[in-house]
Amino acid sequence: MDQLPAEAEMSDAVFERYSFVIGSLFSYFNELPEESKKRFVKRVFQFRANKQFHFIGLEKHEDVEILVSASAIQVTFGLNNYMMSFFKDIYILADAYQTGPEEEYYIGHVAPDGIYLSFKHFLYGYLHNGTDNTNVAVHEMAHALVHNNVFAQYGADRNFRLNYEKFSSTSGPILADVITNRRSYLRSYAFSNMHEFWAVSVEAFFVNPTGLKKNMPDLYDVLCRVLNQDPLTQNKLIA
Repeated sequence: MDQLPAEAEMSDAVFERYSFVIGSLFSYFNELPEESKKRFVKRVFQFRANKQFHFIGLEKHEDVEILVSASAIQVTFGLNNYMMSFFKDIYILADAYQTGPEEEYYIGHVAPDGIYLSFKHFLYGYLHNGTDNTNVAVHEMAHALVHNNVFAQYGADRNFRLNYEKFSSTSGPILADVITNRRSYLRSYAFSNMHEFWAVSVEAFFVNPTGLKKNMPDLYDVLCRVLNQDPLTQNKLIA
C-alpha cells in the first residue's frame, strides 16, 4: 500500500494568504462558495507541502509555487486522491525551453522525473481571454494525472482510473467524426494521439466550458464523469 503524504498544518493567516494569491489569477477559485474555497486551499497547501519545486531561469517565489499547485488542484478537485504522489518534483522555467534528442522547444511536459512548466506560458493560460482554449498548466496536469493513476498507479484514485478507461473507450466515435468531417471545436493538436486528445479536451473543459458543452456535449459529459466536476456550476463538484 502506498504511503500517504504527510499532512501539514495550515493557520488562518496562511489560509488568507493562499486565498489572496489564488484568487488573483483563478476565476475558477473565485466562483466557489466559501466552504469549497476552504477545501480548495487546504488541498493546495497539502500539495505544495509535499512537492519539491525547482526554479530555472527565474527567482524562487512562494507565490509561484502556490499558483502551480492550484492548477493541479483545479484539475483534481473532484477526486479523492488529488496529490499525484508519483511526482515529487516540479520544475518551473522562465520561458519556453529546449529538451529531448531533437532539442525541440517546449512550454511544458511531463516526464518520470517530474512536471515541467514555462511560467511565462502558465500566466498566459490564466490571463488571456480563453478563445484559443489553451492553458499549459491544465494540459500538463491532465497528463500527470493519467500517468499517476493509469501508468504508475501510485497513490491512484480508483474511480478516476475506471472512468478514464470509459473515456478512452467512448472517445472513438468523437475522433471518427472529427476525422470524417475534418473539423473540430478542439485545436488540431488534440488529434496527435489519444494522450493529447485527453489533455487538450481537459484544457477546453476548464478554459471555456460553455463553448465545449455547446459544441461537443457528449465529450463534455464524459469529462464531467471522469473528473467528477462540472465547471459550469458554482460548487464545481458533482458528487
